Amino acid sequence: MDSGKIVKLFINRDESAIKELSAFCGAKMKAAAMNVLHNEQDAMECVNDAYLALWNGIPPAEPDDISAYACGVVHNIAMRKYRYNTAAKRSAVTVSLDTELAEIISDDTPDDNGLDGAINGFLKTLSKKNLIIFMRRYYYEDSIADIAAMSGMKENAVTARLFRIRKKLSEHLKKEGFRI
Repeated sequence: MDSGKIVKLFINRDESAIKELSAFCGAKMKAAAMNVLHNEQDAMECVNDAYLALWNGIPPAEPDDISAYACGVVHNIAMRKYRYNTAAKRSAVTVSLDTELAEIISDDTPDDNGLDGAINGFLKTLSKKNLIIFMRRYYYEDSIADIAAMSGMKENAVTARLFRIRKKLSEHLKKEGFRI
């Protein structure tokens, strides 16, 4: 079943929508949660929470690509779970990807001043391959090794490409008037 038909099932409040969504992109949703949480039980809990959120959110939302939309929902739920799990802890094992982006975006840049829009505008300028690499690293939080394996590139090439993309993002944000 394709994305549009699954969305129609949700809109029509057909309970088979969850089953079809699970078959269509359940593995991607679980992978998105696992990349954030690194815990299968927590990841499955987030996926189940995402199914409920999607059931309650469609309609009024009518996404064009249910897979990307569902993965975004589960990613956000997993990030909330991650923050909850690590709120009072300091773990030397966990390294936030924010450190890679910290060279571009300063801590005092408020989120409500158009930063999201500026970043989305930048993403539209990337080639498909660069967009996939950027999103796999900074949205799905895939490791460099996983991205290299998925893209057929060497790890050094992925690292270099990400460095160049971050540099272009920095230049783009400066042009948009953000303090870097």
